[in-house]
Amino acid sequence: MGLDNIPHEYPCVNKKTAVMVTGQIDCKATQEAGGCPWQNAEDRPQNGHVTGIFGTDCWYRGKYGNHLLEDVLGFYDETDGLSFYGSNADGTHKSASECKTLAEVIESGMKEVTWDDNPEDKDYLEYGHVVNTKYKDDCEYAAWWLRWVAAEANGTDCWY
Repeated sequence: MGLDNIPHEYPCVNKKTAVMVTGQIDCKATQEAGGCPWQNAEDRPQNGHVTGIFGTDCWYRGKYGNHLLEDVLGFYDETDGLSFYGSNADGTHKSASECKTLAEVIESGMKEVTWDDNPEDKDYLEYGHVVNTKYKDDCEYAAWWLRWVAAEANGTDCWY
């Protein structure tokens, strides 16, 4: 089973820049027309972007985000909102404020680890706080994306 995170409200629809085809957003056409707020975000990191097989560019692969939280940064707790699942009863929505909080926690966690290009030839050391730098871009993008959906999409819907 997977977890994809989708903007709760599509920014291109809200801004009336989405190209609609048979009642659905045509992401490629929207991007080609210059109407994609995700693509147009000036501060969007160029690395670390992860989507699932059904996702579009403005979606995020929450299953990978949870891996970063648990295995790379060393924290994960659904009951405290420290995951990419939502906080409602069925875990399908994360509010804008919850997205901002999780972004802050990721950024704080990134300051607590030691980034190393070759930590004993492992990707990460269990709670040792020595992490391969190859995950740094991924963590930075996850925090950016959470802030972006908080500001542009009123949070995220969690599809699993």
